[in-house]
Amino acid sequence: MLRASRRLLPLRGSPFSSLQSPVPAQARAGANWDASVTSELVSGLLRDGYYVVRDAFPVEYLRRLRDEMKLLHTSDQLYPNSTHILLNNVDNGSKSTTKTLLLEKHDIFETELALDAIRDQSTVPFLRDFFEQQVVFGPLHLALPNWLGLAGHMVKVQHNAGRGACFPMHFDTYGDDGKCVTAVLYLNEEWKQGDGGEIVLYPFPNLRVVVQPRFGELVLFSSQQMLHRVMPANKPRYALTTWMYHSPPPHAKAESAAYYQNVVSEQTSDVDNAAFRGMVTKVLRSPFRRHLVKLAYKDAWAQSLHESHLQTEAFDHYMATHQKELQVIEAATVQMLGNFRAKDGGANSKLPQTSEELMQRMEDPSNREFVQNLQLQWF
Repeated sequence: MLRASRRLLPLRGSPFSSLQSPVPAQARAGANWDASVTSELVSGLLRDGYYVVRDAFPVEYLRRLRDEMKLLHTSDQLYPNSTHILLNNVDNGSKSTTKTLLLEKHDIFETELALDAIRDQSTVPFLRDFFEQQVVFGPLHLALPNWLGLAGHMVKVQHNAGRGACFPMHFDTYGDDGKCVTAVLYLNEEWKQGDGGEIVLYPFPNLRVVVQPRFGELVLFSSQQMLHRVMPANKPRYALTTWMYHSPPPHAKAESAAYYQNVVSEQTSDVDNAAFRGMVTKVLRSPFRRHLVKLAYKDAWAQSLHESHLQTEAFDHYMATHQKELQVIEAATVQMLGNFRAKDGGANSKLPQTSEELMQRMEDPSNREFVQNLQLQWF
């Protein structure tokens, strides 16, 4: 069995910033992000699972952040992005053991501002303020609903060296580490069409959204529910990623459900498609949607993995496990569809029997508008 974990070893003993400490009213450089956190932003993020903000910070402030990130890179203070892969039950002669391999991405370098050794340098005062004064997190904590339970944040400095470096399709979390909202700020002043490095969001079942990594562009999205990837970059690329963590209160699930029930989705009067649309609504509003999206994008997902990683023993093991996971999801989908069919007349049911048939029915013109207007519970 394969288990993957993000490379967080340098962060042991380094707590993320939380609201337990006093927060200055505004960043020293005059960052005006709080003026961009409007009711439109809040409603758009909750409704669509993502929101894009342009020019949320002053140009000189962005340049200061970028220059300090370049300094960290040129002074070799960024480490290669990689994932530790744990192989269980590895045959070692007379007994089985656990083997650790490193799954490496090429030309991606990063560090965390939670590290004292990084943050406390006199040469990076704007990055330190960005983290300690909670420039992105603070206003969002005040504006987003209390049931979200935002409690703290981490900030990652990331340099993409170009040469085709990218990230594969992934979710930022599967819910076990507390990540809730992701905010990516791009610092590429000379970026132009063709330079690559775009972030692509996949708000399945809706169409993908491509966001260009322009200078000052900030992208917000659901850490748990929004599938995304970074396209191959042809030129160096800088980004600051803020992960907002939550500790939901006891009533959070009920209040979240109530909020999304009040967001109206299109209702169907199509009797012939009523059973299918009822089934699709249940599936897409359930945790199974994140498994189904892997089948929907299985070819593009595999391609993104190959584009992002060095071809190593660890990668071969990872791809083998990825293919096995797809087989498990396919079998689970067929079983799920069988259960729906059993409740809909069994052999006489017109509901789909396979994942391919399910995808085709969702894309059919008679269902496409209904499916794409379906309100999902992103948070």
